[in-house]
Amino acid sequence: MANTTQMKTDYEYLIVGAGPSGVQMAYFMEKNKMDYLVLERADGPGSFYRKYPRHRTLISINKKYNCFPEPEFNFRHDWNSLINDEELNPLLFTNYTEELFPKADLLVTYLEDFCKKYKTNIRYNTEVKIIHRDEVMDGQNSTSRFTVKTENGPTFTSRVLLMATGPAMPHDPKIEGLELVDSYQDHSLDLEEYKNKKVCILGGGNSAFEVADHIAGVAGLIHMFNRHPVKFAWDTHFVGHLRAVNNNVLDMYHLKSLHALRKCDATRIWKTDDGKFSIEYDMHLPNWDPPGTGRFVTNGYDKIINCTGWRFLNPALFDETCQPSTHTDGKYPVLDEHWQTTIKDMYFIGTPMQSRDRRAASGFIHGFRYNVRSLCHMLRNTYNGIALPAKVFSPIDQEEVCRWIVKHVSVVSALYQLGQGFLCDVVLIKVDKDTKTGEEKCAGKVEYIRELPQAWVRQQSWFQDAPLAVLISIEDTIAKYPELKATEFFTPGDANVTNCKCSPFPQAVFRVFKEGKLVDDLFIGGSLVVRADTRNFDGDTNPERYVNKVKNLFHRHTGIGKGGFYEQLFTPDMWPKVYRPWSQEEIEEQRKTEMAKADKKYECSMSVVRYNQVDIADM
Repeated sequence: MANTTQMKTDYEYLIVGAGPSGVQMAYFMEKNKMDYLVLERADGPGSFYRKYPRHRTLISINKKYNCFPEPEFNFRHDWNSLINDEELNPLLFTNYTEELFPKADLLVTYLEDFCKKYKTNIRYNTEVKIIHRDEVMDGQNSTSRFTVKTENGPTFTSRVLLMATGPAMPHDPKIEGLELVDSYQDHSLDLEEYKNKKVCILGGGNSAFEVADHIAGVAGLIHMFNRHPVKFAWDTHFVGHLRAVNNNVLDMYHLKSLHALRKCDATRIWKTDDGKFSIEYDMHLPNWDPPGTGRFVTNGYDKIINCTGWRFLNPALFDETCQPSTHTDGKYPVLDEHWQTTIKDMYFIGTPMQSRDRRAASGFIHGFRYNVRSLCHMLRNTYNGIALPAKVFSPIDQEEVCRWIVKHVSVVSALYQLGQGFLCDVVLIKVDKDTKTGEEKCAGKVEYIRELPQAWVRQQSWFQDAPLAVLISIEDTIAKYPELKATEFFTPGDANVTNCKCSPFPQAVFRVFKEGKLVDDLFIGGSLVVRADTRNFDGDTNPERYVNKVKNLFHRHTGIGKGGFYEQLFTPDMWPKVYRPWSQEEIEEQRKTEMAKADKKYECSMSVVRYNQVDIADM
């Protein structure tokens, strides 16, 4: 099944792992004629998904139908396809099934088909045993030489190493007796083993809730132990937090159906003479009087299953010359602004990219596929001296530039998925010194560079020295509303304002810099479909307002074209027909309602809820 039989062993780039990120990087490197090889221990790509998730249903959305024709826009909602540039017949995962949450086996098939259709230099059945790094002096500069020894195979060398090993090993907590329990990796899927049983699940992420959901209908009682509060994706907007598709047990907990969650820290597990499990745990109780920490024991569990997630690197792969630093108790590699580890010329790609990104989608295919593309451009720039790809507008035409940008941010998928400013587009504007204010076109150029890590961009001298630059991202401002629940976001922000900084919905954000200093910003305004090139609803009589906002911003900082374009939601003649301002009495009534809500929240937060310690210990 391998795509190559070459016996060459020295490459500029070595990639370890042929999961989705390794395959995606291979696609881009092949397309750019780079000198690379992928090493994969299994006999085909995507081996992780042959076993995981254990219950075989992905939580990556597969939404095929989206009302709009643009492939790039539809890619926003296709979370499983890899990027390919074939226009007529691209290989898309959405053509394999219409299930919203598809089966993992289909992803394996898709990756196999991808490697058959698109040429990739992958060597299968090649397991990496140990990695070594030497420092090589090249004049005044030092470069890396990685030596990768394989199990019962040749040794490979490279200048640059990319680790695409995904979830590399279990992330086990330090609990005495943990070795006695089942794990997510090997627990039984046979429901007969859980019928009317008392089960404890360690963990509060998607894998823990996936297991709980599987057995919830037959288990007599499930307790879920997690040391941290459960984080919900609908609150944090981070796809790696608990997803609605996995939260049936939470629903049952709040509807009094025996299954329950505990925020506690398990410290010890042991088996009793009757073959049951006991577990000791500490529970912080700030709402008791006085506040304190209780140590409790619960007996009688028939099964305990450890589902505490993954570590995204295996330290045993690296010898003492190239041990990358980690954080979060060894869970993630420490990565810099372009995913390089603390070891020079070693990068991690794929799910470990979430090490730097806990607010967007870097932990899933629909996020890291764009990170991988961006990194490929950055590697070519760093190691091969090839300029970052850019779209150039010259001469500068206000109408052309602004209209193209608004159309682009209306359909682009990378900025949409790597939101909150993680990835950004960079606009470098160089205006001819002789330009007169108000000219529709002028000498000079606009360079539009797509999808770079914003933290990396801000460090680059070409950005810091630029006389005029604009960073464009797609963001929401939900963090400004910490007291509101996700289900309370049903109304749009004020569409009358130019700068929509107080809208919880995703929107394009423009930040203007002069010589690296922020001088202006524009939050263009959100919509339910996150597009700035369509009418939001019937009666939206000024769909040009988004382009107008950008043209006004552009004119304000370049002097090119015109300013003063109309920016409000409705044209002046339409306002009386579609909008009725509230009376002062109605405003006061709304104010009273909001104050009553605030008082109720405060009253609840200050109340002291007492529990019966014996009941908790004996549950």
